[in-house]
Amino acid sequence: MRSVRYFLRYFFVLMLLIAGATHAQRNQTVERTSAAASEKRVALVIGNSAYKSSPLKNPTNDARDMAAKLRGLGFDVIERSNLTTRQIGSTMRELRSKLTPGAVALIFYAGHGLQIKGDNFLPAVDAEIETEDDVPNQSLALKQIMQVLDDAKTRLNLVFLDACRNNPYARSFRSGENGLSKVDAPTGTLISFATRPGSVASDGEGRNGLYTEHLLKAMDVQGLQIELALKRVVSAVKGASSGRQEPWMEGSIEGDFFFAPTGNGNLTQVGASVPVPPPQGGGLVLDDLRQQQDARNNWGRWQAGMKSDFDKVNALNAEPELKVTAWDRFLASYKDNNPFSDEDERLRVDARSRKQTAENELQRKLARANTPAPVPLSALPAASLPATGGLNSAIEAELRRLTVK
Repeated sequence: MRSVRYFLRYFFVLMLLIAGATHAQRNQTVERTSAAASEKRVALVIGNSAYKSSPLKNPTNDARDMAAKLRGLGFDVIERSNLTTRQIGSTMRELRSKLTPGAVALIFYAGHGLQIKGDNFLPAVDAEIETEDDVPNQSLALKQIMQVLDDAKTRLNLVFLDACRNNPYARSFRSGENGLSKVDAPTGTLISFATRPGSVASDGEGRNGLYTEHLLKAMDVQGLQIELALKRVVSAVKGASSGRQEPWMEGSIEGDFFFAPTGNGNLTQVGASVPVPPPQGGGLVLDDLRQQQDARNNWGRWQAGMKSDFDKVNALNAEPELKVTAWDRFLASYKDNNPFSDEDERLRVDARSRKQTAENELQRKLARANTPAPVPLSALPAASLPATGGLNSAIEAELRRLTVK
């Protein structure tokens, strides 16, 4: 009987220890999750479709889908569909009130966008713009947004502008410039344009704009750094548009930022790295780090080979048609995206530009080949020669006068 009491006592103590350990582990998990989510994330999402003069199909869909995505990723979202002129001030005040020092701020805008003398504006849907002078009073200025972010002392700013559709007011403008202009983004800020500065983006054939469609997909990838996510967007949009639309990025950030939760459900913060699960068993295991370093080394060698081949093609002294072929071969050989660098994308962009130059040179060459060469005067038959008279007879008379002298 005594042994039974001892057994029950030890069993009870053991259960208490197990319960205590489980409770402590649960608390640690909650603390880690809370710490990861403690970084404040604030987003302003705007989609303008219902313009009076030139309505768009997808921006309100883009805004709804983006807002839902960001809420799932821990953002406090301010959502606006079809922003009017009267709503601009209150919207900016709400954004300012939610931002705190050290927070992550995200701005997403889909709709018409235009530039005037190098400044970018996002017009309200009820804007009645007759001349360039009307734009600042009836639009949300990108400078205004950047000033609010700067005043808030946020740690990281992400700005996504799917706003390079055709300017519906261009006919009444003096400048007539397309798309949005380049922005000098301060450190700690990334600005992603749906297409290159001065170019025009597609509104898309499906539910979303082409750029937003692929941005939403990239945001779903767990543990993907923001810079690599945007590289994926660039490649996907260029491929889907057959090179007609190429997203563009300005600015830089310190540390890492990941949209999607990592495998353990925690939100990875700026400055943090993707957590690696601890190895099973005792002892220090570095195999995973060696594999990562091997991957970096392999991609480094691949990148060096790409640069070497780029220099070879660039130095090729050949006819323009051969240069075009050489650049085609280069681009076909280096389609992969280097996950550790964006140098490969810069080389591809440069290669496409040089290929275009060679194609232009080839067109000029063909045009010259189709133009008849001038025929020497001595080769013309006598009947083709003009009869003497006019200026010719005057010259002949002067020659005879000089000969007599």
